[in-house]
Amino acid sequence: MTKQEIYPQRPMRFRDWWYQKKSQFYASEWVQDISARLPLLSRISRKEGEAIFQLMSGFVDTQILLAFVRTGALNKLRDRPKSIAQLASLIGIDAEAARVLCGAGQALGLVVVRKDQVSIARRGILILTLPGISELIDHHSVLYSDLQDPVAFFSGQSERQLAHFWPYVFGAKDGLDAADVSRYSDLMTKSQRMVAQDTLDAITLPKDGSWLDVGGGSGAFISEVLRRRDSIRASVFDLPGSNNESGAHNFIPGSFFDDDLPVGFDVISLIRVLYDHSDDSIIKLLTKVYNALPENGRLIVSEPMLGQNSPNRWGDTYFAIYTMAMNTGKTRSALEITEILTKIGFSNVKIHRSKRPYVTQVIECWKK
Repeated sequence: MTKQEIYPQRPMRFRDWWYQKKSQFYASEWVQDISARLPLLSRISRKEGEAIFQLMSGFVDTQILLAFVRTGALNKLRDRPKSIAQLASLIGIDAEAARVLCGAGQALGLVVVRKDQVSIARRGILILTLPGISELIDHHSVLYSDLQDPVAFFSGQSERQLAHFWPYVFGAKDGLDAADVSRYSDLMTKSQRMVAQDTLDAITLPKDGSWLDVGGGSGAFISEVLRRRDSIRASVFDLPGSNNESGAHNFIPGSFFDDDLPVGFDVISLIRVLYDHSDDSIIKLLTKVYNALPENGRLIVSEPMLGQNSPNRWGDTYFAIYTMAMNTGKTRSALEITEILTKIGFSNVKIHRSKRPYVTQVIECWKK
């Protein structure tokens, strides 16, 4: 069967005619030339040209950033400025290569170069000091390896290395060794602080009661809950070996794939959990959450999400591709998650406005 037989040609409508004419208009060399000359249109034309160039050079930008992190160049500049020659010697590259790297770093806002002196810029300091950012930048080389052949990636014809980095997604608690669990928990812990802050800023914390953080790993999120409200009885439910035993919370070992969730908790949270898993998996998990909660129990979901009507760079570009590379992951919009929650039986679903949607978005709902 030919593609034409599968997708038969329908009669052209005005919308189709307009689409073709608009495409022909933008593709015209004459239109492009006029747009570059006329004052008002030239501004639009220049912005489009810059945006296209940025799309083409984006991978180069990521590798410059990675070079600053992996060589330790940002860290070497943290205390005091260095000459280009000094920095080159400290990070083990020649002076001319360091000059090019520093020029590129200045263009990206990482460093400032004045004459022969290099100093760290505000953006560079933030990359060094925000918890988990440097580790995530270094970790992204695994994702970039998967995207070397984007056609093979999207057609499913390439092996995705990121799936091997996160083996916990695929298996039960008995299929993982301590190193796998520890590696995941360590990276998640270091990047959890901002997520915890934005999540708890968005909701109203209970004055007391009990809280279970499902998939909470080392307890970074629940520790922030306790820091703000130490009257809450807090527990984490996750794979054995993932927890930080020095925390003030209780740890309950188990797998939400295989085990029922503990009962008797007023609040259950899922922080950066749903987007790691397929629709079928999260429906099973959310059903377990619903069954575990008492009447009037509350569920908190927090993770990066797609833009519903307006796709965004963090959700639809970055996180959607990242979770796709995991093979089982899927980034969803707040509306998609809300529809699943409603079908399971949750009510009074609230989608909170996020101050940093590239960090996380928050949904809360109740079992009535």
